Amino acid sequence: MNYENKRSFFRLSFAHPLCAEFKRVGLPDTLEPKTSKIAILDISGGGMRFRSDINFTEELYVLFEAKFTGLGKTYKLLGQILRMKPVHSDIYEYSAKFSLNESDESALISLLNSMSIKLRKTKVLSSCSFCTEEELSRFHLL
Repeated sequence: MNYENKRSFFRLSFAHPLCAEFKRVGLPDTLEPKTSKIAILDISGGGMRFRSDINFTEELYVLFEAKFTGLGKTYKLLGQILRMKPVHSDIYEYSAKFSLNESDESALISLLNSMSIKLRKTKVLSSCSFCTEEELSRFHLL
């Protein structure tokens, strides 16, 4: 079997996960969008892998907005959940793809390249929304 990597974007894996605000979008008007924290494990111009304490088992392909700070600038990424696997009794790991326009995709790729260079010297950058020790513990990442 050929297990060739089919990714078309550079993927930045974090030694110390990046935290983001996660909000479901496209919900019926009767439901308010719920915002929660997620821990981004890796990210590329095309998608990301993250942990959450929300179980979307019944709602795969959920549309979402993830908001985080990278090098002092706020980024909002729209996407869709593709896969899920449980990693603990109340923690789930998700894979998602982004639905970005060309300029947003370009800005994200530029950010990831800059972060990659800066993260060679340290695990955490003060100008980014990296998870706190408490958040890492919550997502079973310690």
